[in-house]
Amino acid sequence: MEDKIINLVVIDDSFDSEEKIISSLRTAGYTARSSRAEDDEDLLDVLAKQTPELIIYFEGMELISLNQTIECLKKDKRTENCRVIVVNKKEQPDVVAAMRAGAVDATCFSDISHLILIIAREHQSATSAKQISTYRKAFNESERRCSSLLDSSRDAIAYIHEGMHVYSNRSYLEMFDIEESDDLEGLPILDMVATEGRDAFKDFLRQYTKDSEGTEKLDTTLRKPDGDEFNGEMEFSPAQIEGEPCIQIIIRKEDVNSEELERQLKLLSQKDQLTGLFNRQYSIEKLENTIADCEQGKYTAALMEIHIDNFDEIKNSVGVIESDQYIIDAAKTLSSIVRDGDVLSRYTHDSFTVIATGYNKDNIESYAAEFQKAISQLETSIKGSSINTTCCIGISLIDKDSPEYNDILARSEKAVASAIKKGANQIFIYTPEKGELTRHEVDAKFKEQLTDALKSDRFVLHHQPIVSLHGDTDERYEVFVRMESEGDQSLVMPQDFLPAAERIGMAIAIDRWVLYRTIQEFGDRLKQGKKTRFFIKLSASSLKDDTLVDWLSYQIKEKKIPANTLNFEVKETVAVTNLKSTKTLSHKLKALQCGFILDDFGTGTNPFQLLEHIHADYVRLEASFMENLAENPQNQESIKNIAEQAAELGKLTIAQHVPDATSLSLLWGMGVNFIQGYFLQEPLPEMEYDFTEMSG
Repeated sequence: MEDKIINLVVIDDSFDSEEKIISSLRTAGYTARSSRAEDDEDLLDVLAKQTPELIIYFEGMELISLNQTIECLKKDKRTENCRVIVVNKKEQPDVVAAMRAGAVDATCFSDISHLILIIAREHQSATSAKQISTYRKAFNESERRCSSLLDSSRDAIAYIHEGMHVYSNRSYLEMFDIEESDDLEGLPILDMVATEGRDAFKDFLRQYTKDSEGTEKLDTTLRKPDGDEFNGEMEFSPAQIEGEPCIQIIIRKEDVNSEELERQLKLLSQKDQLTGLFNRQYSIEKLENTIADCEQGKYTAALMEIHIDNFDEIKNSVGVIESDQYIIDAAKTLSSIVRDGDVLSRYTHDSFTVIATGYNKDNIESYAAEFQKAISQLETSIKGSSINTTCCIGISLIDKDSPEYNDILARSEKAVASAIKKGANQIFIYTPEKGELTRHEVDAKFKEQLTDALKSDRFVLHHQPIVSLHGDTDERYEVFVRMESEGDQSLVMPQDFLPAAERIGMAIAIDRWVLYRTIQEFGDRLKQGKKTRFFIKLSASSLKDDTLVDWLSYQIKEKKIPANTLNFEVKETVAVTNLKSTKTLSHKLKALQCGFILDDFGTGTNPFQLLEHIHADYVRLEASFMENLAENPQNQESIKNIAEQAAELGKLTIAQHVPDATSLSLLWGMGVNFIQGYFLQEPLPEMEYDFTEMSG
């Protein structure tokens, strides 16, 4: 119905004409939202409150002329493209004179049908213009992201036009030992081919340019500027650059080995797609290592969270997509300040973290002030506006007595919240409260609690439904473990005890308990006539547990567990860190007809390369993709791309932490297969969700 709503202003000294126009539009199937003005002051007041598509100007107004009307519209960028239609109440107006003055058309009010047709035409034209503008922005953004992907690709990629280089990415330059792309632009592609192969290459390229529309490959010997030669496969495909037709060439060396591929894969999974900085997952992994080093007394450190002040206002002012440019520039600015050995990461959409080693309460504040100064001096030009702001920094110190990473992150978030509360451009260092436990004390406490919980059977399982968006009514539940506290029977959440369990070597025992109880629950459900699929998390320790597969194989045969009943989840970052173990386990689980899920998937620069090594049935999107999804085109585009690529590879996609019905609708349109989240149901001890609710 949005395309049937017309916003307009009627400039006339009578209410009758406005009412007649609204009534006629309603008869024609439109909803009119109108205002009336009698002079330039009225018009400016109306324009300050709304942005109309159309102005209906009645000739003969004494207090405002047509020219004055046009000038009022030009005073505000929001209304400079508003369309003016001139109307005369008694006779046919001078159409040519009206259009020369700036109107789009003119008619007589006695022929109201003609006026309604003009309004409908101009409304459709305005709607089409908005759509073109939206598509152009989306296209430009797509071009920018494609360029970014090309620049970050591990494949050597070049574009050639009429046999000359017009673009080359960093991998291409490195393959040929060339420093800058400027050194290559305008250089014939023939110069990169060994002398003895040039005639064959010229014949191939001539024929491809003439006849081919698809992708073709050519094995040849390539030559570096210094004369060194190597064998490579060249893949040719048609492309465009800046609107001009050209040929894309991808070169793959024949001697690329799997170890190098795995190394590059790990590096890519650690990167933020927008800025090229390390991502949140890598930052947390590095923080864990830093805390462990500090515990051993190797050094002291600090975690700084840098929050961009007023970023939501910037985003509202220039738009979500355009505001990315400020984040990119801020990332470059912070990179120029960060010192060797320190780790700079993009933490959220408007914040960064720095893990700074060798710092303490005496010297960390001066380091933080350097970042503040750099951000305050940064000016980014977006859509003709100069964007300048400041940042607040929260600091959590790390030493031999610090707790585990969740607590350090919580401290830094409290610190940055305190800094923001003080005002813009503030620094706040978190001071531990009296009685806060050290990491060693936390581990000792949990070792005793976890051991007792296993002996006393004080773990409990909760389940959250995983629901199909496309009519599949099979029961799927993700399994969550909780620990009952001693005495008060309250529940300890997994994020509070599992990190400690991993550190003290108890994660395997807890995983095995969860799996054993899940198999028991499968049997109970089967007796009720319910065939339920379970999704079970595995810790990094269980990936290396040589006894897991044999034990699981015995249980499957003994309990006659059907195929795809048991599905095992491993986080993408854990899989990358333990690639060989994950690869081996995923293929062994496939042989047992168990499912495998890559969890928190999609934040690496090229996450699908991981699927070249690991067998996975599902990929579950990282939770940050759900942040403000309805207002975040970047996340929508990322999800759509992941869903499409996953479908091409025969993988099913799961979106977690789905917050509302609007997000559900968007995910359905993007091709996501399954959803879960508190919007549907929080994890509960019972499994009573009605999976037929969304089957229609």
